[in-house]
Amino acid sequence: MSDAPEKKKDVKVHVLRCRSDSCRALLPFEETDEGLLLGNMIEIATREGDAAFFPCPRCGGRNLVEEVVHEGKKRTRVTGFVAS
Repeated sequence: MSDAPEKKKDVKVHVLRCRSDSCRALLPFEETDEGLLLGNMIEIATREGDAAFFPCPRCGGRNLVEEVVHEGKKRTRVTGFVAS
């Protein structure tokens, strides 16, 4: 048995892009390959009714987000896009 600490999974992080296929503007957030945002970003999302979203500064569309539980932790995931 080894005394070496358990190796963590390699997590690749990318800058979040607008989910509109015709826009793809950079948004000021980071996401993993699994589509999870770094940090608890649901708290700063814009809300309208039941919808939580990050507006795109270029196209004005809404990048919809929801809170999910991943590996026992609350995380934020982008789930879709709605044009303005």
